[in-house]
Amino acid sequence: MARRPHPMKNYAAAVGFLDFVVLLVTSAITYYACYGRLLIADNVQDVGTLRYEISPQFVGLGLLVTWLLALTIFKTRDPKLVGSDFSEYRRVVNASLTVLGLLAFGALFFKVDVSRVYVSSILFFGLLAVLLERRIARAWLRKQRLNGRFRRRVALYGPKEDIEFELQKFKKNKEAEFEPIFVIEASHPLKLKELANGNEEEFDLAALPEICKKHSVEVLQVIGSGSTSAQMHKRLYWALDGYDISFVVSPAITGVSSTKLTTRVIAGSPLLEIASTKFTGPQYLLKTALDITLGTLAFLVSLPIVLVTALIVKLEDKGPAFFTQTRVGLNGREFKIYKLRSMKVGAELEHAERQKALSDVQTNVNMFKDPEDPRVTKVGRVIRKYSIDELPQFLNVIKGDMSLVGPRPPLLSEVEQWKQHEVRRLLVKPGVTGPWQIGGRSLLTWEETVAIDLSYVENWTVLVDLAIIFRTILYVLKGKGAF
Repeated sequence: MARRPHPMKNYAAAVGFLDFVVLLVTSAITYYACYGRLLIADNVQDVGTLRYEISPQFVGLGLLVTWLLALTIFKTRDPKLVGSDFSEYRRVVNASLTVLGLLAFGALFFKVDVSRVYVSSILFFGLLAVLLERRIARAWLRKQRLNGRFRRRVALYGPKEDIEFELQKFKKNKEAEFEPIFVIEASHPLKLKELANGNEEEFDLAALPEICKKHSVEVLQVIGSGSTSAQMHKRLYWALDGYDISFVVSPAITGVSSTKLTTRVIAGSPLLEIASTKFTGPQYLLKTALDITLGTLAFLVSLPIVLVTALIVKLEDKGPAFFTQTRVGLNGREFKIYKLRSMKVGAELEHAERQKALSDVQTNVNMFKDPEDPRVTKVGRVIRKYSIDELPQFLNVIKGDMSLVGPRPPLLSEVEQWKQHEVRRLLVKPGVTGPWQIGGRSLLTWEETVAIDLSYVENWTVLVDLAIIFRTILYVLKGKGAF
């Protein structure tokens, strides 16, 4: 019998305990920062008709209990998503906002006198602390999975060629969350093949639950479509019904955010409806507000760095400190991008020649980047490594040409070479940072660049933007892939 891995339920329980510790510590520190001592008073005092005065320590305790209950009710520690799915973070935020809403309702209805600074500080710093704790826990979990622990065991069913393609995707999965154990070819009779040793056996469908239990399989992934396969899929589902084994079906279309998927029943058949990609509504308004506020703040904070660097660039070769270039933005609209000059004067005139000369050895055939480009100045190499040359682009954000987060702003010559599906990258504003910057930057191939940009377009949320901004800071400090 195969060795059973550590169950994710243990990890979920540990995360629950960490939530309690983090919120307790945050509440205690906030209380001490606001009051400096333990206030001895009745927890609840009736000071009038439907009007109460509650001691701050009792408010903090109530918030702690309510928050922990909300995190449980919103299933933020569901073993099927904790440590992996991004919706874990979304559920944490939703649970925290619910606590805020309940507090506001209670304070308004009962006319409770509470310190707004104290309560808002607990909620704000508590939410940040929990999100950071979850992020650290994921980093630990990822290392464990790379060493073969805490992995979810998967069995695959489908046509042989589809299974081989799916196994290749598992090999490319850097997170190593899922571990395929055996495959079942869509044949009659059913044929099982263990991936570790290549052993094969034929079996009846009724034996599937026992086989999955024997190999400690948690997920059966079904691949393929068609009228005949649909009937077999149903029989597989019935065979596992009632067992603690997830039954998942691979859709014909991939790379679509789960937030866009809804279930509809048409002519008695359950179907997936995929919402169209739109950049309107409250989420997009919030993104725009963040661009204006954070973009302006970032521009003001970075201005001294930009001015000092501009002086150094000017002194190096007496050329202009700043460089402007035409780029393609939202819906194909052209705009002037601002950068600190990192190349010698007139270097853009040699761009096409350099690209053609190195076309055979370039990682990215569409987006020309040369790590040994002789056109780059000595100062330019330093400011490129740490993305200092990109700081003036905050002015583009303030003007509305760019966003803080989005795909890399392309040159017109690059766009002219794009295929039809690649043009979808222009459905959003280009960003000062984005998936390209945190995904490998100039080390990525063109296909990898397109894939991560299109994934961003399809799966964009404000939380994704905030996560990219946070990770960008770490990547910039490393300077990896920047040239």
